[in-house]
Amino acid sequence: SCLTDTRMMIKLRAANEPLFTGRRNAAKAAWRAILKELGLQGKISTYQMAKKWDNLKRRYKDLKYPPVGMESVADGASSWPWFQLMNEAMEGRLASSAPLLTPVTQDDDHAPDRTPKHRPRPAPPPPPPSDYGPEPFGGGDAAEPSDGPLGDLERQWDALERDRAALDRDRAALDRDRAAVDRDRAALDRDRAALQAERLWLERERAALERDRALVEQDQVALGRDREVLLKMRSFPVSFSVSIYRPVSEREPFAGCRPGGKPEPARNKAEFFIFLNFILEAEY
Repeated sequence: SCLTDTRMMIKLRAANEPLFTGRRNAAKAAWRAILKELGLQGKISTYQMAKKWDNLKRRYKDLKYPPVGMESVADGASSWPWFQLMNEAMEGRLASSAPLLTPVTQDDDHAPDRTPKHRPRPAPPPPPPSDYGPEPFGGGDAAEPSDGPLGDLERQWDALERDRAALDRDRAALDRDRAAVDRDRAALDRDRAALQAERLWLERERAALERDRALVEQDQVALGRDREVLLKMRSFPVSFSVSIYRPVSEREPFAGCRPGGKPEPARNKAEFFIFLNFILEAEY
């Protein structure tokens, strides 16, 4: 049946990918081998077979990678019967699903004689096919001959196949480059996060250093005040400070003492308060 032939053709094409080397007539010989394996020699030309494969690939890519603004078309992938099989074929999972064939180099691709012996009865027009329904082998190209004038067209088709293969390789290389850029971007994000963490650590260290510097400055101010007090105490008259702290009985009499050598209490008290006031002024 048509569905069985299409399924087997996809598997044979995927399994025999090494035969499509891009060399001159390589694709034609490979398609002849596939036609022979399917038992369709003389019924379908290599051009028609290649055209069907190209239509399958184009429809698969339109569903897999819809153009901008046509994303809703991708929803039709579930209704197209060949999407899953073509997806496996494009991803290389059907490499062992069919036998590896030997290219047929001789011209066994004879199309049947389509010159009518008599005028056929017109057939009713077929119903419009679904956008993603199964298509029969040959499609609208079944009336094209396989030899003669189509030789140049098939050579052009081989060149187009090579260009398309090169485009697929370029797309794969672009995907690899994009993945490498994504990895580099992720590494850059990690480095940026590490740098941010290090910057925060430096900010904390700087704040701690500022606090230590403030404490050192406070200690220096206190030490300066103590040094001033010490210098003022050293400059104070020794005889006066000693006389203040000696017992009253050992002090020498001075003017203003009462008779009998006893100092006046008011005079001694005044001298003591003068010394105490001097100490307090030195500390504050």
